[in-house]
Amino acid sequence: MIVAIVSSLYEPYAYGGAERVAQSVAEALVGKGHRVHVICLGKSKRLERAEVNGVQVHYCPLRNLYWPFPVAEVAMAGKMAWHAIDSYNFLMDRAVGALLDEIRPDVVNTHNLAGFSAATWAAVARRGLPLVHTLHDHYLLCPYSTMFRNAGNCARQCLHCWFASMPRRAMTKYVDGVIGVSRFILDRHLEHGLFTQARASVVYNGYRAPDRPPEARIRANSGPLRIGFLGSLIPTKGLDRLVDAFLGLTPHAAELRIAGEGDPIYEALLKRRTASRGDVHWLGVVRPEAFLPQLDVLVVPSLYREPMGRVVVEAFAHGVPVIAASRGGIPELFYGECGWLYDPDDQERLPAILKQILGKRETLVAARKAAGEAALRFTCDAMVAGYLDQYQAVIAR
Repeated sequence: MIVAIVSSLYEPYAYGGAERVAQSVAEALVGKGHRVHVICLGKSKRLERAEVNGVQVHYCPLRNLYWPFPVAEVAMAGKMAWHAIDSYNFLMDRAVGALLDEIRPDVVNTHNLAGFSAATWAAVARRGLPLVHTLHDHYLLCPYSTMFRNAGNCARQCLHCWFASMPRRAMTKYVDGVIGVSRFILDRHLEHGLFTQARASVVYNGYRAPDRPPEARIRANSGPLRIGFLGSLIPTKGLDRLVDAFLGLTPHAAELRIAGEGDPIYEALLKRRTASRGDVHWLGVVRPEAFLPQLDVLVVPSLYREPMGRVVVEAFAHGVPVIAASRGGIPELFYGECGWLYDPDDQERLPAILKQILGKRETLVAARKAAGEAALRFTCDAMVAGYLDQYQAVIAR
């Protein structure tokens, strides 16, 4: 089977979980003998090509006002203009169409479309190709992909988002199959009237665990507790809440290791807040497989409704328990005593959990075992089987 995957970003420009998922799917399909082409955005002004782990990658020039990934320091007027173009980007429609004519895939699977826009679906439909879309966020409902505004989650679409999403909502008629990375994110789009003609399914993101189980790392009665954060450094991820909770602990009873990049203003603010603390470490962009084994516990303090929270599955695969906000699709990932869920609106709860663990470190031993067991539900094999099921179904239709 020849599969064309369209993703806003791909290696080496992959910043978030959605891009890592697209890469995992592509490489898993190659491993099963399929030919995979990825169409993504590139920073060059001309089309570039490369082979990445057996995947043929086509880097298209972005035809919009500026490069927005991960965060661009642009005036509000510029951002509004960028999003207006991204409602239906005719230039990217033509670029994708030309590549589809060249690749001639059996099926097209779109992932995040920021930069390409939903015009990609029209390019696919004009060629009569089967189309599957994977929902990683709220991009089709909200120009900013989060449905989070004024420090709170939106209960419904505001008028601005409703108008801005009209072209995207209309274009979902071209989608033959839709995959939600959680039941939460799939149901949310279906409830808003999108994908009325598509075959719908939930396929949780998979993660390939290390070949060997990690050695025991929990130091039950000595040494600082190693607490970690891995993700985009943006306000919706709630890192400031974690920093505040950590600063309330006894100094040097724990270490806070922060990995990721994002909003430079937000990051600088938090670095100033922790400047006097030698037990807070800012590591920048790191590979999950290099970072997670260093931890005793990972914290996912998201304030907005995470569509899934792939980093939770990554932590489980490394035998790392997770403390996570009970928002969006995150609760769907928890099985057994693999961690702690809490309401982020209760600002006392996260500090209480951290203090509880510090006071009873042996609880991490059982949580670590349960995390490893929970990871078995989110394998790459299970993920690629779900994708192939959708591909075959839409081709048959």
